[in-house]
Amino acid sequence: MTRRSVLGWAIRWLTLATGFSLPERSKVAYVFDDEFNGPYGAAPDPAKWTYDLGRWTDNNELETYTNSRANSYLDGRGHLVIRALRNGNGNGHANYTSARLLTQGLFSRSHGNFEARIKFDLTTGTWPAWWMIGDDYPSVGWPRCGEIDIVEVYGQPGWDADSTVHAADDRGHDASKEAIIPGGVDTGWHIYHLRWDGNTGVIQFSMDDKVYLTVGPGDLPNWPFGSPGHMPGGAAFMILNLAVGGDGGGPVPADFSSATMLVDYVRVWLEVATIVPSRRGAGGRRVSPIADVAAAETAAQPAKILASGPAE
Repeated sequence: MTRRSVLGWAIRWLTLATGFSLPERSKVAYVFDDEFNGPYGAAPDPAKWTYDLGRWTDNNELETYTNSRANSYLDGRGHLVIRALRNGNGNGHANYTSARLLTQGLFSRSHGNFEARIKFDLTTGTWPAWWMIGDDYPSVGWPRCGEIDIVEVYGQPGWDADSTVHAADDRGHDASKEAIIPGGVDTGWHIYHLRWDGNTGVIQFSMDDKVYLTVGPGDLPNWPFGSPGHMPGGAAFMILNLAVGGDGGGPVPADFSSATMLVDYVRVWLEVATIVPSRRGAGGRRVSPIADVAAAETAAQPAKILASGPAE
């Protein structure tokens, strides 16, 4: 093996093992991919997204979810727009509309890499999120179904953006492990990534390739995402939504007119390395044997290079 070949292999191994964005970032084959390409005003792809509809009362929220193009549409520049609007005089629950898109019944997985590039406008009184709910939610309810909040941004003053994994304790009450996103979330574009290990069940969260939370089956009771030693299991579907008010949104200002959440892409691809929880902190470390690298390269055909996203 030449020196150049050794260096090239080392770069590929380091990328797979750490998740860092190096110049030779690996090609991957997506099992779910929405780049939100389409003309201005078009609906999100109905083969990938459906809607929750109606007045939403959970968590004391104020919005009514619709499938109207006023609340969710493509902007013609490769973005999904989710928009919350004030309608009428703002007095009463039905006067705020928004959208809640989900992949329920269309796509769910129990492991892999889940990544989205999202821009929040941080409007006070709103509560945008990208998250996941266990497939068995209709039969077992929450929190027994499990919930993975990849990123939640709170309009409630004093609440910091965070990530959380929810499960149920023996009495059926919520048990969770969470972490505030270091440095917080601003109004720029950021890449939010969830790495869910199919061998260990460990779930790892990062923003812009910086890992800040690792949660494993041993961290919560009644782990809902597959049995340790028998992974994968416990598949979950994805949700993108923009809530108004409620526990996380907080009081809605009297002059509120609209808020926007922009999504550049949502991508899911298979895991190619094992997350080993760290004894020193939440980040954990990752190992990737040569066999895993070879398997990943084989699985990557046909492949698509990860895009950098649109320029500002």
